[in-house]
Amino acid sequence: MMEQSKEPNVMKRIYIDKVILHIGVGQAGEKLEKAKRILQEIAEQEPSERKAKRTIRDFGIHRGEKIAVMVTLRKKKALEILQKVLAARGNAVPVSSVDESGNLAFGIKEHIDIPGIKYNPEIGIFGLDVIVSLARPGYRVQRRKRCKSSVGKEHRITKEEAIEFYRSIGVNLV
Repeated sequence: MMEQSKEPNVMKRIYIDKVILHIGVGQAGEKLEKAKRILQEIAEQEPSERKAKRTIRDFGIHRGEKIAVMVTLRKKKALEILQKVLAARGNAVPVSSVDESGNLAFGIKEHIDIPGIKYNPEIGIFGLDVIVSLARPGYRVQRRKRCKSSVGKEHRITKEEAIEFYRSIGVNLV
């Protein structure tokens, strides 16, 4: 008889795929540039601008107008920034912030709460959204260009598995 190894299946290992920092300003111009400088200071990476998908007259937003900035972080950089932004929240995030696919999303009211970020009166204070996306080895089959395929139900990350993972890396889900 063949012995079963005591190590868990390496394909079932969960890791942080990416961390996205997002500031929605709602208008182009000076305010958007200030938000861009803040994200660049936090992430030490060039943020990209996002355009409005449709016109909303009540808010004065026109389709195609630049209204937000975001930056995507991966690997070690993602983990470092995640620890910083969680410190701004006291490492506590509500369980309701975790969706059915295991992604975590929360907001920070003031960017100056993040350790290492100082207040600049020229820029002001902005709030930002943080989105954490989890993955497993093999998720690439959904995103690759050639021979795309879907990830099976057994391989997808459940909310319970995600909560367990977040607690293992020090996130206090309340």
